[in-house]
Amino acid sequence: MKASFSIERGAKYLCVKLGEVVIAMQQVAMVKGQAMWEVERDSRGIKKRYIVPARGLSPLPQT
Repeated sequence: MKASFSIERGAKYLCVKLGEVVIAMQQVAMVKGQAMWEVERDSRGIKKRYIVPARGLSPLPQT
């Protein structure tokens, strides 16, 4: 069973599909009961935005 957590706007998460750290910008839609989030990643100074399902975001480990 997967542990659930709530996505917070402006927080950093690991995007499983991209394999990179992203910042959650805002929830943009619900698709088949799944929240879709707009996220932003900074790749070598170039900011890109993606729409990903909430289940594709994983909290970063606490240091």
